[in-house]
Formats: sequence, C-alpha cells, structure tokens
Amino acid sequence: MITPLNEEQVQDIEPEEVKLLKEEIQKQKAKTAKMAEDLQSLRHDYVDLKKDYEERIKAHEKLIRKQRAERDYTFRIKQDLAAANAELTKRAQERDVVSSAERQ
Repeated sequence: MITPLNEEQVQDIEPEEVKLLKEEIQKQKAKTAKMAEDLQSLRHDYVDLKKDYEERIKAHEKLIRKQRAERDYTFRIKQDLAAANAELTKRAQERDVVSSAERQ
C-alpha cells in the first residue's frame, strides 16, 4: 500500500527535481510516440514488401507455366517435324526405287 507523503517529505522534494522529472517524463513520452510512429511505418513497409513478394511469386509461377507450355509445344513440333521428315525420306526412297525400276 502506498503511503501518502507527509509535509516534511513534500518539502524535501525540490521544485527543480520535480521539474526535471516532468521533463524526463515528457522526453520519454515523445520517444515512445516516435517509436510507435516508426513501428507503424515499419509495419506498413512490411505489408507492402509482403504484397510485392506475393505478386512476384505469382508472376514467377505464371512465367514458369508459360515456359513449360512453350517447351511442351516445341517438343511436340519437333516430334511432328521428325515424323514428317521420316515420312518424306521414306517417300523419297520409294520414289527413287520406282524411278530406278522404271529405268531398268
């Protein structure tokens, strides 16, 4: 339990000390307010960075999907071209066989 100060104790505290303590309290309040403001600013920066990171992740995933689709498309085209080349080679050989048979 807090006991009230008696008159002698009140007189022992000099007004200058009280003034200094009040100034220190005001400094601490200002410092606390500044820290709260800085903390809020950092929180906003964090939220912005998190959103930016999430957007970059989505863009990266989209790019990866696009690259896979392009790679798959290129692979299918190459397979089709290889099959067409084989077919054309076969036809050319058949034509050469028929042509050489006609000459004989």
